[in-house]
Formats: sequence, structure tokens, C-alpha cells
Amino acid sequence: MTQPITILIVEDETALAEMHAEFIRQMPHCGQVWLAGNLAQTRMMIERFKPDLILLDNYLPDGRGITLLQELAQARFPGGVVFTTAASDMDTVSDAVRGGVFDYLVKPIAYERLEQTLERYQQRMQMLANSASASQRQIDDMFNAYARGEQKEVLPVGIDELTLEKVQLLFTDPEARHTAETVAEALKLSRTTARRYLEFCASRQQIMAEIVYGKVGRPQRTYRAL
Repeated sequence: MTQPITILIVEDETALAEMHAEFIRQMPHCGQVWLAGNLAQTRMMIERFKPDLILLDNYLPDGRGITLLQELAQARFPGGVVFTTAASDMDTVSDAVRGGVFDYLVKPIAYERLEQTLERYQQRMQMLANSASASQRQIDDMFNAYARGEQKEVLPVGIDELTLEKVQLLFTDPEARHTAETVAEALKLSRTTARRYLEFCASRQQIMAEIVYGKVGRPQRTYRAL
């Protein structure tokens, strides 16, 4: 039986961290999820809980996530780190790669992409736990899943080509703004189905996801044309 992965989300925007946690908790291969809002909390929680994976923001109230990443590399932290940040400059990307990040997700995070990352990390953990040695193919899968630039021609399960085209047509207007609710209403879909298609489009960088904070209530995830 596959062991669920435990995750520490390091994010100073509490509402955003809770949205990520809510999504992650719905995934079958994820276990306990903790939240930390700054570096001091993060260091304490790593020591106490020893998470399998850390989703690490770069800009935090008491410093930079990249500094913590370097500390973890020096300490030979046995878990993985996924950098989650709005910073996409090559200096930050290079520092993160040198620090040994498992993945690098640019905000706003596409949940379809996050799901792929978590699934790959769980597969890596399972392989390391069950194998005394690795084949070249397994090593390639561990290190080069995205570097190879492979593109699957077949759409994933749950994504229908006809419905996908209808969703994409809603964003032909550059000013278009939609939520899962508006797409569900326009195309007569369930909200869960609409969100799945929106996240798939966002993961392929066909549309962009944004977090919109209202005056009251929870923040809303909206999508706009690129």
C-alpha cells in the first residue's frame, strides 16, 4: 500500500495557504498537511513534524525562502522542496535549481500542475522505498520528466476534446474573466467538472489563474485569457 505524503505549505497569505491545503487534502495520495506563515514557524515545524514535502514561497515576512532552501540543502534534508513563488527571473530559478528543488511552480499556481507534481513526488518516494537500485529508465523518470520536453498527444482521463474546445472558446475575448461557477453555468457542467477543465487549460498556459480577494468571504479563483 502506498504511503501518503505529508506536506508543509509555507505561505504568508493565510487565505491562499488554506485554499492550497483544501485542494491537497482532496488528493488520495496526500496525508497530513500543515501551514506555516514565516521562516521561523517553518524551521520549527520542519524540526517537529519532519514533512515529506515542503511547498515553499520565496517572499516571507522574515526573509526569503531561497535562504531556507540553502539551509535545507546543507543540512541534507531528506524530504523534497517545491518552490512556489511569483518570481520567475532566471537568477531565482537558477538558485532554486542549485538548491535541489523537486519542482518550481510560478504563482498563481495551476492546480492541475500542482497535482502532477504531487503525483510525481509520491512515485519517487515509492520507488526509493521499494528499490535497492534503479534502472536508467527509472532514473530518467525521476530527474528528467520535464527536461525531456515530452508532450502527451492523448488528453488525460476526464478531459474530453469537445468540452475542452468549448471552454477554450470562452476565452477568445482577451478581456474575458471566468470562474468555475460562470463556466459551469455557461456550458451546463458541474462546478467540479468546470474547474477541472479550467485548471487543465491553466496548466498548459492557455489561460491564467488569479486569486481575487473580495471585501467579504473567501478569496475567489478566477481565470483570464493570456
